[in-house]
Amino acid sequence: MDSNILKNINLFSDLSDDELKKVFSKCSVRKFSKGEMIFFDTEPYIGFYMIVEGSVKIFKILKDGKEHILHFVTPFNTFAEVPLFEQYEKIKNEEFTYPANSMAIEDDTVLILIRSSVFYSLIENNSKLCIKMISGLAKKLRLMNKHIESISLDVPKRLAKYLLEQFNSDTETGKKYIELPISKHDLSSYLGTIDETLSRTFKKFQDEGIIKVSGKKIYITDKKVLQKFASV
Repeated sequence: MDSNILKNINLFSDLSDDELKKVFSKCSVRKFSKGEMIFFDTEPYIGFYMIVEGSVKIFKILKDGKEHILHFVTPFNTFAEVPLFEQYEKIKNEEFTYPANSMAIEDDTVLILIRSSVFYSLIENNSKLCIKMISGLAKKLRLMNKHIESISLDVPKRLAKYLLEQFNSDTETGKKYIELPISKHDLSSYLGTIDETLSRTFKKFQDEGIIKVSGKKIYITDKKVLQKFASV
């Protein structure tokens, strides 16, 4: 792995080779196992992360003890970068903690840690990079807004849309089925519902001959009907 890996994220895509090398030389490459915590929401903020391999879930624990998943992060995306812009003074004074928890959800998840001190040093002398970073954040906010809009829909529609998105992605590789990348418990949190409601919706789709479920493998047997659910 070399400094060119940083070119894969919008935040650093405009940097020169020398700047990339400078940033990368001060980064830390870390490897996590499935289920291993990256940081808790009680830990001091030290910087943000880029995913090289694997995936990460960002979540909070509600007052009733239930887990609420905010989003999932996949390779060549960053997470925990927003506080750098919102909490500049507190971070500089080492008075800020991470606003949520993060956990690796795949084995051999490889991350690059970009420390806040390195980040601030870089952007204070690079106005073009500042503009690029704002653009990257805007794109991320747009995706999050899209997700918030989707969870306002009913569960069958949300699930149908999710399955179709996964199917369209998986079929590009020639697969005839979907293999859920996360547990059904995590999926229910992601869709903004509870395990029992998700299970009933899966059963409804299966009883109506729309899908066939076999463990984590899901075969779509009537794509047209599923598309109707997604567009209701």
